[in-house]
Amino acid sequence: MKKELNFITLCMLLLLSFRTYAQKEEVIGFWAVEKVMVGEESMTPVAKWFRINSDGSYQAGNGWLQNGQGSWQYDAENNLYSPKVDLDVANEFGSFRVSFEKEKMFWERTEEGMPVKVTLVPIETLPMSPADYLEGIWDLVDITENEQSILAAFDGNNKHKLFIRWDRIYINFNPEGKRLTGYWHIHGHRPEITLLPHQEGVEAESWEIEVNEKELLMSGISDSNRNIKRKYVRRNTF
Repeated sequence: MKKELNFITLCMLLLLSFRTYAQKEEVIGFWAVEKVMVGEESMTPVAKWFRINSDGSYQAGNGWLQNGQGSWQYDAENNLYSPKVDLDVANEFGSFRVSFEKEKMFWERTEEGMPVKVTLVPIETLPMSPADYLEGIWDLVDITENEQSILAAFDGNNKHKLFIRWDRIYINFNPEGKRLTGYWHIHGHRPEITLLPHQEGVEAESWEIEVNEKELLMSGISDSNRNIKRKYVRRNTF
């Protein structure tokens, strides 16, 4: 009888150990954030990803930019994932409760009194963000105001180009051929770019963008450019 009890206890311990290992293994991987819900509001960041490693470390980023790293622990008994960041602001909200459905992983916790649910999906390569597509030389091919083309009046000599550099500097070749420079900033949660000119007396402008390998569409959302839309195509020379 004693041997049978010892055998049953051993089996239960092995089963528990296997369950703990299996759940931990499920967390490990390369994940993209598909959706973030804060209460009833969608707060999904652009191209957010996490690489959770088997050695207890992790990296995080948006698009091709890595912007976080740290360590993690997993409490399999309570299904709790606890990341600890190395350099950023310390985690104030505690662990995420983890669940799985098919290939997706879900993180849930409460932040500032609001329920937060993160949906993650497995990936194999880094996702690209609008910022990653933006870099390069863009040649203006159309500009409209209130749905009417003003290209001939604005850039009749085809001199306007926009050069967006990796170091967050842009060069605006205006229709007169003058080089104007500034900083560019991409919004973390929406496809919006803000251009901050270096020149005094020139206002910053924000644009909603659609961008891919070949085209850049910019729709003005500041007071100074509202109802203006620009269409650019990518060039590999000036």
